Amino acid sequence: MESNENVALASRLMGGSSDRSDYLAALSELDRSTCEALAVGQAQAQRYVAPCVGYASYVFARLCTYAVASVRAAPLSRWVQSDSICWNFSVLACHVRAILEGFLYFVYLALPTDDKLDESRARITLLQLNDCCSRLVLLKSDPENVRFFTAEAETLRARLRSIPFFCNMPKQVQRVCLAGKKAWFMDRAQLVELAGIEKNHFDVWWDLCSQHSHVHPMSFFRNEPNGRGSGLECDPDRAYLAAGMLLSATLLDQATDQMVGFFPDVGKIRKGIKSKFSPGPESNLPTQ
Repeated sequence: MESNENVALASRLMGGSSDRSDYLAALSELDRSTCEALAVGQAQAQRYVAPCVGYASYVFARLCTYAVASVRAAPLSRWVQSDSICWNFSVLACHVRAILEGFLYFVYLALPTDDKLDESRARITLLQLNDCCSRLVLLKSDPENVRFFTAEAETLRARLRSIPFFCNMPKQVQRVCLAGKKAWFMDRAQLVELAGIEKNHFDVWWDLCSQHSHVHPMSFFRNEPNGRGSGLECDPDRAYLAAGMLLSATLLDQATDQMVGFFPDVGKIRKGIKSKFSPGPESNLPTQ
């Protein structure tokens, strides 16, 4: 990932050095990668695959959702016609953060499993337990849902305890997993390494996007009238927007490459900004 030209340019842009041409080039990259990802995602849908690959495809679908949200939020995008444009980096930060996080989970689920230890079943059961426990918290005011999800959680815990891969995990990891607090057997640092992302680079992007996804001091301390943070076009926000789009495009391309690896026959539909999918811009709709 670190050798990718888009990421290198994104890092340069984060320093605040950009012009309109840099921005438009980044927007074009995000547009292209989004079109290709959507076309590939739709072409491989509803196929029978190994469970972890199937769940990885669900994560890929979420990556596509955030990619669409990103390209629609980006100023001057062909995806949206508007008489008002907001150049604040915050319109994109939450989507870049979600793509960065989702990419880690996609890589994790796409990783080959140890069939002898029933690792695939362990991964999926842990996902299900985390989902179950999350819904239990969310729906705790509904007695019927509490009964259902409490029973379901106990069934999933029993299943996990029967899987050799889980039994070989450190006891502390087992305790956290059985509490429903983890969706993945790896922690974030391990996922970052697995994804081939340099940790310092990941941390900078994660913190930057988090600061601007929430109302944290970095998101407003250096605002300027008619400049940074005002929503008007300015060099700092334009540079951050371009950098975020390039990073998102790079991660989306890598995930799309992996999907084509799973389903080689869909590779031929990758045609850049001319890829066909629906719904989408009129020029991308499949011909009848």
